Amino acid sequence: MIVWIFPILAVCGVFFAYLLKARLSGKKLNSIKLFFCLTFNGFFVVPYIDIIENNNFLFLGHRPEIIAEHPLIGWLALSCILLHSFSLPVKRKVKWFFSRK
Repeated sequence: MIVWIFPILAVCGVFFAYLLKARLSGKKLNSIKLFFCLTFNGFFVVPYIDIIENNNFLFLGHRPEIIAEHPLIGWLALSCILLHSFSLPVKRKVKWFFSRK
């Protein structure tokens, strides 16, 4: 079950991180908005690091057999760390995926 739920939750977390980046980026970026995005991304990155280093899952505890049976989960956690690190807001306006301009 974790093999299906973890990728879905990881994709949702990355999606919301980039949604926040698109909504909060712009000329009115201030330290409060930046801190909010850092907190949101840190909330997701810390469990990913814990999965990679210690095989500790947030709600399941220490489960090394999951990573041994499904190494894709470790690679997905690593890629999500990288994606979350690039999802911080910037001073310029960011185009969203579906914008036509």
